[in-house]
Amino acid sequence: MLTVRELCMRFGGVLALNRVGFEVATGSVTALIGPNGAGKTTVFNCITGFYKASSGEIRLHGETGEKNLIAILGEPLQAGDVLHPKELAKKIYYKMFGGAHLATRAGVVRTFQNVRLFKEMTAMENLLVAQRHRVDWRPLSGLVKSRGYRRKEAAAVERGWYWLDFFGLGEDGNRLAGELPYGRQRRLEMARAMCVEPRLLCLDEPAAGLNPNETRELSGLIRQLRDRHGVTVCLIEHDMGLVMEISDHVVVLDHGQVIARGTPREVGEDPLVLEAYLGISGEEAA
Repeated sequence: MLTVRELCMRFGGVLALNRVGFEVATGSVTALIGPNGAGKTTVFNCITGFYKASSGEIRLHGETGEKNLIAILGEPLQAGDVLHPKELAKKIYYKMFGGAHLATRAGVVRTFQNVRLFKEMTAMENLLVAQRHRVDWRPLSGLVKSRGYRRKEAAAVERGWYWLDFFGLGEDGNRLAGELPYGRQRRLEMARAMCVEPRLLCLDEPAAGLNPNETRELSGLIRQLRDRHGVTVCLIEHDMGLVMEISDHVVVLDHGQVIARGTPREVGEDPLVLEAYLGISGEEAA
């Protein structure tokens, strides 16, 4: 589904990602793990369009062919762009508003480490906002309530209720998002992401702040997304119990580099991983 090669990200003189490379298989759950500051969220930001990678390749594979996500996000501004107003306008738009919407159109959707909901909107309204591209948003169509507008709006509402029910939030559809308990806000953010019908769902620490029961329920939901809905999942997580339980493949980052990758068992026995997490050699850990 996703191939990342030689990915580098610089912030001034700081090299945050150094030639990062890994693959995410279609229909799998792939976990990115590593100590704090290892570069995990920076990788997510590059994949999902919040950052424009300094160099490297991010390729999304699908039935219709291959898409280069870095190319979709556009090239950096250059002096010669003033001779091409259309291209200049595209680059300025990206600089102003980011490229997350472009990555979303390609089928890559994410949640965040800190919950980012419209807390003064209801749960259903949060899901409808995510489906804006599916609804006829032209003012005249909305004003006269055209047949096409009503049909698309009804489909968006039906899709919203489906995902609210899937995540156990059916009774919360008309509650303000900010009034929901933290664990339910986490689920609502995932439901909002699924309303976009992503090919690749990127979850940034979905179990953060959850109690053990909520974490077990989350594990089951992620499995269902993969098994019943064919969603490919890539997640960042510090809960190693969750990672080892649901992951098909694990990629370990440390100081902006990949130090190990493989099955959960292979990674759990890797000396470099033990040293990165525990600060001791593999022999000492044994």
